[in-house]
Amino acid sequence: MLTHRSPLIAIFSVLALAVLSSTARAAGAAAAPYGDRLSVMAGMTQWTIFRGGNLAFEYMHGRLVLEVSHGQGLDLNRLPAFALTPDERDAGVGIQVPWTTGFGIGYRITPHLHILVEVKAHHYRVSGRDRNAELEYTTFSVGPGLFYTFHLFKGMFLEPNLRWWPNLASTLPGDHGSLRQPDGTTYDHRAHDFGLFANVNLGWTF
Repeated sequence: MLTHRSPLIAIFSVLALAVLSSTARAAGAAAAPYGDRLSVMAGMTQWTIFRGGNLAFEYMHGRLVLEVSHGQGLDLNRLPAFALTPDERDAGVGIQVPWTTGFGIGYRITPHLHILVEVKAHHYRVSGRDRNAELEYTTFSVGPGLFYTFHLFKGMFLEPNLRWWPNLASTLPGDHGSLRQPDGTTYDHRAHDFGLFANVNLGWTF
């Protein structure tokens, strides 16, 4: 018969199993803390907030870290306070990211903490209040990222990360473009800059 304590017992049982599994993995990893590791990951911010997708592959060999990633179908207007600049919000623009792609190379500081320098290309489609006016362009950035891995169960892990993706160049002439507004005015759009980008990867190590 189930009691009011049954859910608590189930929760504590799952937590206990997770702790035991993590301890066992940690013991195994202690012998080779910088062993080879191949992982596939999904960025939760892209999937859950921006209603798009993102997948990345990460390979670790000794202290060396290599990563490639690709995202698509991101809608930055899903969270304008976080993703858009004040000027973009005031102008009422819609910003879509049909694709974003790149690679990174980095260094393992500890078995669970690593840094990357990433080279990224982001493709944007920007529309103003006049939906017949649209800009389409690509930006290019190089910036650092900091990642920490929490092992959950078997090969599953969470990897919170913070990256800085400053624009170095874009396909917009002078990094600016103009959008006609319904009232006859013109909005001067500066190439969108991701800047600081926080994310949590959910991944699996093979």
